[in-house]
Amino acid sequence: MNLTDTFIHTLYTLKSQPIPPEVKEETRKCILDEVGAMLAGAKLLENQLSSYLNLFSGDEATVLGLGRKASLQNAALVNGVSGHAHDFDDGHRFSTVHLGSAIIPAVLAVAEKENLTMDDAIRGIVIGYEAAIRMGNCIQPSHRSRGFHASGTVGTIGAAIGVAALLDFNKEQFRSTLAAACTSAGGILEMQENVSTLKPFNIGRATNAGITAAFIVRAGFQGPLDTLEGKFGFLHSACETYKPEVLSLEYDSNYNICGSYHKPFSSCRHTHGAIYAALKAVNDNGVDWHDIEKISVEMYGQGVKGHDHTQIPSGVAGRMSSPFCIALALITGKVGISSFSEKSLNDPDILALTKKVSVQEDPEMTSWVPKKRAARVTVTMKNGDAFTAQADYALGEPELPMTTEDFRAKVTELGMYAGRSEQNIQSIIDMVLTFDGNVAELMKILI
Repeated sequence: MNLTDTFIHTLYTLKSQPIPPEVKEETRKCILDEVGAMLAGAKLLENQLSSYLNLFSGDEATVLGLGRKASLQNAALVNGVSGHAHDFDDGHRFSTVHLGSAIIPAVLAVAEKENLTMDDAIRGIVIGYEAAIRMGNCIQPSHRSRGFHASGTVGTIGAAIGVAALLDFNKEQFRSTLAAACTSAGGILEMQENVSTLKPFNIGRATNAGITAAFIVRAGFQGPLDTLEGKFGFLHSACETYKPEVLSLEYDSNYNICGSYHKPFSSCRHTHGAIYAALKAVNDNGVDWHDIEKISVEMYGQGVKGHDHTQIPSGVAGRMSSPFCIALALITGKVGISSFSEKSLNDPDILALTKKVSVQEDPEMTSWVPKKRAARVTVTMKNGDAFTAQADYALGEPELPMTTEDFRAKVTELGMYAGRSEQNIQSIIDMVLTFDGNVAELMKILI
């Protein structure tokens, strides 16, 4: 078998066997987390997303939070953009993919259109996560080093394979769906720089392209024999080095969705360890932020590059900045969905404290990645006292998981931000965690 055969065998085998109850439970938490993120994102980008949808017609699938429907692909695209708008969606530290916002909108939209059940959707989401995590693990860190945004590229593969599993494609259709997804995959990291607001589009585009990839195969198109390692295959284009063994079922027969992380802070995951350690250093020692002289952050190299800036021209730039997020956390006590407002971006105290934060690489911590994404924060006071705290794992990692109650609290906050009533929010939470009927019924309370 070539490497494409190996990967398809892994995915198809996992798709064809019963999914354990604990994996289904974790998947429902992922759906709940993503639903909250989509509702809040739709509120944040309501004007832009409505303007986009007004350019088209169609009513095949629900657009969460905007009170309307759209064509299948456009509903998924907009929901994907919404899910990543606040940078509050889930991810995976080994593959570095934001999984939920790329995969869940695609699977839910198709499940709604095709009148499929929550159990069908759960299977699609589980296998979509599996495809994205394994492929991300295979090509990282080389893929990122070449400037690709894995949430867009690998997210396309996850969305496409998720839809293929949802629609119960046969093995040959799986192979061709992978091919169509690989040739559709795109997304560059420059979209997260300075004043750009296009980073969520990388993910929304992945949901759209993933659906299209699966449906073009459903229409009868066929892919090549070895999409991955063929002469001009995806792996040769996407990275300089890769780890083929991770695509094999023999390497890992578990469902990797249980290794995803969830966010307590509405910012890039690379900022979370530093935020967590800074809060610990301050709270454990009764520090008053007014008395801080400087804050030194030591962390792994990937967490430094692109996340150490102290010039904050936009909310997107703020979410990507460890110094700004630390300043927000220490002054306001939170890094939430409302934290990156114009008021915060122009607050003189927050900006002044941001300037006092320096971030540098610790080579030893870099060597721990991806097993750990650690951060060490030293807070030095004006009187010379210094307090240090280290976080080996940020809250929400599998090693330090959020509880069901944490998810309920987070989604309640997101729903309230989106303007939902408390009764509606609790209905959404209960339905996502327990409902077994058709996805279309769930979408009725999410529109």
